[in-house]
Amino acid sequence: MAVPWKFAWALFPCLFALCGCSKNDSPKHSITLHVGNGTEPQTLDPHLMVDMQQINIGRSLFEGLVLIDDISLEPIPGVAESWEVSADGLVYTFHLRRDCLWSDGSPLGAGDFVYSIRRALSPELAAPMVELLFLLANGREFYEGNATLESVAVAAPDKYTVVLRLDRPVPYFLSLLAHPIWFPLQRKCIEAGGTAPRNSTWTRPGKMVSNGPYVLSSWRVGDKVLVKKNPLYRAAIDGAPEAIAFYPIGDSATEQNAFENGEIDITVTVPPDRMAAGDGTVHEVESLGVFYYVLRCDRPPLDDPHLRRALAFAIDREQICRLIGRDPRFASGTLVPPGCGGHVCSGKPFNHNPQKARKELSRSAGGGAGQLSIAVTDAAHAKLVAQVVQEMWRQKLSVAVGLCGEEWKSFLLTRRSGNFTIARGGWIGDYNDPTTFLNLFRSGSANNFCRWSNGAYDLEMAAADGELDQAKRRSHLQSAEAILLKEAPIIPLYFETNRHRVSRRVSGWHGNILDYHLWQNVRLSGK
Repeated sequence: MAVPWKFAWALFPCLFALCGCSKNDSPKHSITLHVGNGTEPQTLDPHLMVDMQQINIGRSLFEGLVLIDDISLEPIPGVAESWEVSADGLVYTFHLRRDCLWSDGSPLGAGDFVYSIRRALSPELAAPMVELLFLLANGREFYEGNATLESVAVAAPDKYTVVLRLDRPVPYFLSLLAHPIWFPLQRKCIEAGGTAPRNSTWTRPGKMVSNGPYVLSSWRVGDKVLVKKNPLYRAAIDGAPEAIAFYPIGDSATEQNAFENGEIDITVTVPPDRMAAGDGTVHEVESLGVFYYVLRCDRPPLDDPHLRRALAFAIDREQICRLIGRDPRFASGTLVPPGCGGHVCSGKPFNHNPQKARKELSRSAGGGAGQLSIAVTDAAHAKLVAQVVQEMWRQKLSVAVGLCGEEWKSFLLTRRSGNFTIARGGWIGDYNDPTTFLNLFRSGSANNFCRWSNGAYDLEMAAADGELDQAKRRSHLQSAEAILLKEAPIIPLYFETNRHRVSRRVSGWHGNILDYHLWQNVRLSGK
């Protein structure tokens, strides 16, 4: 799920004040759920969604074949009421509910899933998370121009049956289907919005047709995205909020003030000075999230692994955690969060070791760092961490590094275009398996911003792909992470926790490691 920086809220400046929430529309007086959502969503097209700010809204508007239970995190029926998996783990047959409708009243059927998956695989759309669809037989081949669209293994043998055939067994496949790139979209609605894949008008209020528990009512940039209950949703959700307002409040202090003034019900984060609020509203759970620095490995000076390792060993991650109000135990010298899908790191983590850092620096080409600069957003939090790291490198390595703060959208463009030497990065797992992190750094991955390519790493990941023995599969993934840590295309900083403040009038909202929430299960007491 990033432009893989799903907790961008913590690093984004407050561009807009909270507005559009009159006294009579505040949580104290309404049956609307008011949610702080971090940054302004860049899109409401599910197939283009990549960060949590977009996905939070997307899950209120659309529903896929399966949902994730937000307590057990197990797959549960969505549009599909049941399914079977073949003995070899390659063929999934889904049986759709017969009462599912689009929000315009037209029936939703198996053909909508075939159309939508083919659309999401379109090279013209260039979906950021398209690699999740490469699990389908011939999915990658079509995307790369080596197979026909009709050969992609998605079929609708009848109106209420969807068949997906994979190119290899994937033990976590059902959980993946809860990601928005698998959501159904209505073809008539899409085509009415225009032919340009990314500039279509179909996501605008009054034009969007969806199938989730809510429908899009309004979207005022800098104010809020408002969704209202879908009267044609397949399930009765009479007790759910009549509407949900998602507010783009990028500054955590502003968000906290809005919460304490009764203007929002759920915050997207909790700053360190509010963690001990003591009023029962603070919710913190471990997260499948990690933040790191991305290093451009395909050009000098960071094409030298000795220099990359020197920079990594010189960072005191526990100091950074204390600075940002994190428990030092969340300091991260590895990529995959502990316990993710049973994963245990077998590589050597980047512990704070100035002596080893200086030794690695002495082995680097020329013994110096050249021209380096850290690209971050212009938010105070991001710049503060970068300034601390900058000073650590100066003191411990005598390496001078610049700092470049950019507005959020400009930063995303800079990072995706590769116009940087070091850039802020991070990832929140889309599913509870190490591959949600390790797949990022395969050669050619769209999210491999460091441009790192390692044949041995790719071979270990490919071996894990085809391995049915879970112990052997874990071993391949451990070996892959060990290679990554040795080569240091990234510098891990810290693991994330999911922190929210939740009003006591809210029930049915459950914190979990995926930060996954079923909005239709939320209830408001009105108090």
